[in-house]
Amino acid sequence: MTAAGLRLENLVNQPQSWDFSGAEQLYAGVDLGTYKAIAIIIDETGKPRAVRMQRAEVVRSGLIIDYAGAQQIVRDMLAELRTASPLPFERGATSFPPKTEYANIDATRYILEGAGLEVLNVLDEPSAANQILKLTSGAIVDVGGGTTGIAVIKDGNIVFSDDEATGGVHLSLVVAGNYKIDYEAAEKLKTDPHRNAEIIAVVKPVIEKIASIVNDSLRPFTDLSDVCLVGGTCELKGFAKIVQDVLQINTFRPEKPQFVTPLGIALSCLEAG
Repeated sequence: MTAAGLRLENLVNQPQSWDFSGAEQLYAGVDLGTYKAIAIIIDETGKPRAVRMQRAEVVRSGLIIDYAGAQQIVRDMLAELRTASPLPFERGATSFPPKTEYANIDATRYILEGAGLEVLNVLDEPSAANQILKLTSGAIVDVGGGTTGIAVIKDGNIVFSDDEATGGVHLSLVVAGNYKIDYEAAEKLKTDPHRNAEIIAVVKPVIEKIASIVNDSLRPFTDLSDVCLVGGTCELKGFAKIVQDVLQINTFRPEKPQFVTPLGIALSCLEAG
């Protein structure tokens, strides 16, 4: 995942780096998060060809609260990607958090259809992440902007999943309060790699609280040996160590955790299509 993650990072909102040469078929993976939306275009071999990411505030606690706004964001992202691509793409996939009601799952599907995509797959976020991680046992914890998804995997199957209303937004609020700045400024400061050591100390109690919530969910599974963290909030260096100290279970994250789920969504098209 390291090489793929780095490659994806170099493609984000960089049309000059988007390369569709040699592709015979293209698929779109769309991830609608609490504070950002990501669209990844892959070819028939699973190679990422282009990535579009933008701010989005159309989801709260895993539920779509602005249907029209969500559809417009997806349309705009796909329009830019289609303009850059000499090859049309008309099929894609998306995902939903654990415990999502069927009505919201259907709404997510309709958003993609409204943007001109034939929806090949709508899968839960832990399953999307495991398209990349390939875990046969352990736990996946997806720390997003507004929610944290938790899944336990045994023999390659998800045997438990949950979604808690906690995530990166709470870290940003603490940063905003600590430095007496607005939320937007706190978001930028939180992701400044040069201030990581300083910021991780400020938000450590929040990360410990998230880890405590995760620990409560994982408590019945006494044989867990590994926990994998994904999601953009886990980009903070030191995040995994704080979680591990609370869980007392080996905890790790891929090099670029924010791309795991959206890339997994896109790759699910290859199995479905």
